[in-house]
Amino acid sequence: MNVFKPLSSAKSVVAPWLAALIVAGSAVAALAAGRVLHVDDVLQIKVVSQPDLDTSARIETDGTINFPYAGRIRAAGRTQDDVAAAIAQKLKQGEVVKDPRVLVEITTFGSQATVQGSVNQPGALPLDRETTLTQVLSRAGGLKEGAGDVIVRRKGKHGQQVLRYPSRALVTGKLDGSRIAIYNNDEIYVDEAPFFYLYGFVNRTGQYPLLRTMTVQQALATGGGVGPLGSDWRIRIKRRQEDGTMMEIPASLDDLVQPNDTIVVNERIF
Repeated sequence: MNVFKPLSSAKSVVAPWLAALIVAGSAVAALAAGRVLHVDDVLQIKVVSQPDLDTSARIETDGTINFPYAGRIRAAGRTQDDVAAAIAQKLKQGEVVKDPRVLVEITTFGSQATVQGSVNQPGALPLDRETTLTQVLSRAGGLKEGAGDVIVRRKGKHGQQVLRYPSRALVTGKLDGSRIAIYNNDEIYVDEAPFFYLYGFVNRTGQYPLLRTMTVQQALATGGGVGPLGSDWRIRIKRRQEDGTMMEIPASLDDLVQPNDTIVVNERIF
């Protein structure tokens, strides 16, 4: 009897967990190899016990660095350990160092994204690791009150790409910002939410952010509701048209509010 014959049927049982281990092992190996390098990263390169070879190098626009006795080495798109191994091989082949041990550290990150607009700490942020939209906004101090859409501008193969995400959906978790990757040279702009205005016989007149789709009734509730002398049957909306002219229209409580609407509640007729 061939005792090894059942292994063919066991293959389907063993394969899934074996594949999972291979994937997990690959991920751990990738992390151990260091960060993937980008153009404009500044590297500190050391050859153990060879201080004369210690070098600081910036990755140039063609993706390479220049290292003494090794010449041009491609660095962009490779990990720190890959670059270290390439330099060590060149030094060994050139008989510069018999058994070189090379260490590569990043001193300045060339990969970055900018965050502007309605955030608490706008500016440029280095991308020292894989970074998501949630992390970038957090590092920029978070969204200001009344923040509107989050706009990501990115250069693509076919021109600029513009992605738009509602900030309210990000804050409430309806949209998972931790699954939205941010890349080198991304420009992130947080727009201010549009406003509407309440005037007349309401409890709290003034300007309010229009953070979501809202009816006139919901807008009035934001301002504390109709005042004692106001009438919810005598409401008008002043709305600016595309040609710049102002139109005043009667409104019901179920009508939708548009950006820059002025909702006027008139006095009750006794």
